[in-house]
Amino acid sequence: LALVSACLLGGTLAKYSTEVTGTGSATVAKWSFTANGATDKFDVSLVDETQTGVAEGRIAPGAKGSFAIELYANGSEVAVDYTIAFSKLTDMPDGLKFYSDSDRKNAIDDLGTYKGLNGTIALADVGTSVTKTVYWAWAEGTDAEDTAAGKNPKAGTFAVTVTGTQKTDAAAA
Repeated sequence: LALVSACLLGGTLAKYSTEVTGTGSATVAKWSFTANGATDKFDVSLVDETQTGVAEGRIAPGAKGSFAIELYANGSEVAVDYTIAFSKLTDMPDGLKFYSDSDRKNAIDDLGTYKGLNGTIALADVGTSVTKTVYWAWAEGTDAEDTAAGKNPKAGTFAVTVTGTQKTDAAAA
């Protein structure tokens, strides 16, 4: 009886068994972002595109022009959200205004708080540059105002901060 029980129980305890092992890996996505070809600093100058008879590198009442900021994420393997922010606007001439369009009909009331230059470079577009242009014009004032500005010229300055950040939401694809 013991011999028969051992044979029956032994057969019911047998089972198939397989063990499979593997390895894991993670490949980090490449990051690449530049503004005007730079990864740390670049310069922007207001250059008169219309007047003659004004010293190079200077502007005078009636001047107008634009400057571009070219954003590029070539080689990046993630989508990019970008912001372009202006701050520290000092000693800008009275009557100098910034615009969002080349016709200079849409004035930017406060360049320091303007958000119209922000956007996204989708993953499918990381190899294509995005150019954001700011237009400006220095409206002529009265002769007395313009003459006073020219007798005591100031060097207006402003800071530009361009930030590229990995787009992290599901819409990035």
